[in-house]
Amino acid sequence: MSLLRQLWVSVVVAMAVVLSGAFGISLITARNYFEQQLLAQANDGAVSLALSMSQQSKDRATLELLVAALFDGGHFRSIRLTDPAGQVIVERNQPDTAEGVPAWLPDLLPMEARPGQALVSDGWHQLGQVTVTAARGYAYRALWKGCLQLGSLMLAIGLFWAVAVSALLRWVRRPLQDMAEQAEAVGAGHFRILAEPRVIELRSMARALNHMSERVQSLFAEQAGRIESLRDEATHDPVTGLFNRASFFGELRRALSDVTAPPSGTIGLLRVDDLGRVNKTLGRARTDEWLAALAEALRTSQDGLEEILLARIGGADFAFLHPGGDSDAAQQTLERARAAVKALDLRLKSDEEPMRLVGAATVYRQAEAITDLMARLDLCLMQAESGDSPAHATVGDLPVPGQEGWRGALEHALAERRFALAEYPLLANDGRLIHREFMLRLTTAEGSVMSAGHFMPAAVRVGLAAACDLEALRLALLRLPEGADPVAVNVAPRSLTEPGFLDRLDVLLAGAGSAASRVAVEVSERGLDARLAGLEALADVLARHGAALGIEHFGRQLAALPRLYALRLSYLKLDGSFVAGLPDNEANQRLVKAIVDVAHGLHVAVYAEQVYSAEEWAAAAALGVVGMTGPEASRRAGR
Repeated sequence: MSLLRQLWVSVVVAMAVVLSGAFGISLITARNYFEQQLLAQANDGAVSLALSMSQQSKDRATLELLVAALFDGGHFRSIRLTDPAGQVIVERNQPDTAEGVPAWLPDLLPMEARPGQALVSDGWHQLGQVTVTAARGYAYRALWKGCLQLGSLMLAIGLFWAVAVSALLRWVRRPLQDMAEQAEAVGAGHFRILAEPRVIELRSMARALNHMSERVQSLFAEQAGRIESLRDEATHDPVTGLFNRASFFGELRRALSDVTAPPSGTIGLLRVDDLGRVNKTLGRARTDEWLAALAEALRTSQDGLEEILLARIGGADFAFLHPGGDSDAAQQTLERARAAVKALDLRLKSDEEPMRLVGAATVYRQAEAITDLMARLDLCLMQAESGDSPAHATVGDLPVPGQEGWRGALEHALAERRFALAEYPLLANDGRLIHREFMLRLTTAEGSVMSAGHFMPAAVRVGLAAACDLEALRLALLRLPEGADPVAVNVAPRSLTEPGFLDRLDVLLAGAGSAASRVAVEVSERGLDARLAGLEALADVLARHGAALGIEHFGRQLAALPRLYALRLSYLKLDGSFVAGLPDNEANQRLVKAIVDVAHGLHVAVYAEQVYSAEEWAAAAALGVVGMTGPEASRRAGR
């Protein structure tokens, strides 16, 4: 029983005792008063009768007539006239009943009616004695009527008091409930500030909770800031602010192996001549300023180009990675970079030629070896250094149907249901299966198979991403007979904002019944904006059916962790670029450990994606990561 309920019960019991005591005392007092009135009535009747007898004729008939006249009034239970010797001359009696009064009242409150006596005389001679006893019926009826009136009043007072106490406790309970909800909201990542209640005793508690909420919010902000600082330290070059070498090659490895990434793209190298002479002439501090200005010029030159990753991979060597880019986009990137550096007019002496930026780029395809790709790119760069214009080599662009061609191909594939699922395991550290991840595959009209990374960017562009994602969910739900393993399905962030997508998802999950609780829907962090658009509505739909929400490719929006927890996030998957070379990368180890600590504090599981080796598996597990996916997971699962 709650404290407030106990308080309510104790107050009601106390009031019941007080009112019952007051009621009982009032009844006893009324009974005593009626006893005194009965005695006074009997004395008055006896005196009156004796006086009448003393003044009238003393024959027996007259005496009987006088007694009968008084007795017939019905107010007396008995009237008796006795002579001086005690012999009864005249006597009248009637039953002492109280009509309309419950039988238990006389037993509960017995009322004593004492007789009144008076002497009858004839001059100086005593003729006898009159004894009169009043009838109690009238007194009991009056007592019963007073009992009902007093009881009704007491009951009304009791009910009013109970209602008033209930209203008072509800008034007190409201700020208590608000404070309890505030504490729960803090645990869920919402930092509410309550208005201080008018109850003085609760005001200090509310003030303390508000302070706690503000403090926890600041702690989360500090943790997020610390993690972002660790991320920048681990992934960014301290001089230029661009991605560093390790982070760049981690992203390149993901681009070459992740089935959800575009199947091709471009990679390029940019080099400024004679950095050694610059360092020797200007000194380290000035050279760092020079490199920072150069990096800012390169970054500015790529404004408006989507998904281009710029990195400083050593000295004055810069690189760019453009998943999904083609040879024309690579050429444009190189020309814009050269123009930006030329505009800086970097020279050590006024009479010298400005420093020259040379560059090379090539198109890659998934499954290429990094060593072969970089060797080809180095050869292109050497050719560029020996000439006057950037070198650009390709291995042949993939055929691109064009926007309308993609629209027609995807619409036909959806109508003919030429989609299938590829399966990848997510394993716990001990090798136990956590769930099976399903990736969508498209079988073309010619019979070839395309991965999601090949056709999903086009589906997003032509507005068919939501339809493809719903097809993937439909196929995954067909894999969920009773007792089947849990499944996870990727959903494009763009689909969350497509009209009707969440409604159709709701219908699909409702049709799966209880099996929907073994479904997880994953959304890539790469496509989410800072406001996490669409995630809240998706979380509500999934929560209705017991399905889980996951975030993949996580690691850029670290400050969003508390908000993700508020959306009932089940797990997040660290981006593969943080896992690449993890055993030897102390900066990434500190970053992963910080993310894991914050996520575990929010009861969010942390998985790692693109785990390639047993060493990376062991390093991630040692840092608290509880699930792995990637080539090493597939090997351990026997696939």
